Amino acid sequence: MSVCPITSLSKGMRAKVAGVEGDGALRSRLAALGVRLGEEITLLRVSPLRRTYLVETQDTIFALGKEAASCVKVER
Repeated sequence: MSVCPITSLSKGMRAKVAGVEGDGALRSRLAALGVRLGEEITLLRVSPLRRTYLVETQDTIFALGKEAASCVKVER
């Protein structure tokens, strides 16, 4: 399996979270949204300019900016 950021996924793809890079505040915020090691996430939609990513976890649906989305590493 390859590890890549959410930003490299295509619309509708599912993947498992392999890790989150970034500062503690970002990791805490993402963990509160359900982005935790081993959790499955789905990329629902990408804005036309690829600046915003709509993501679904088991618990919630939320949008991430490109910088935050690139910090979430997933296994395809």
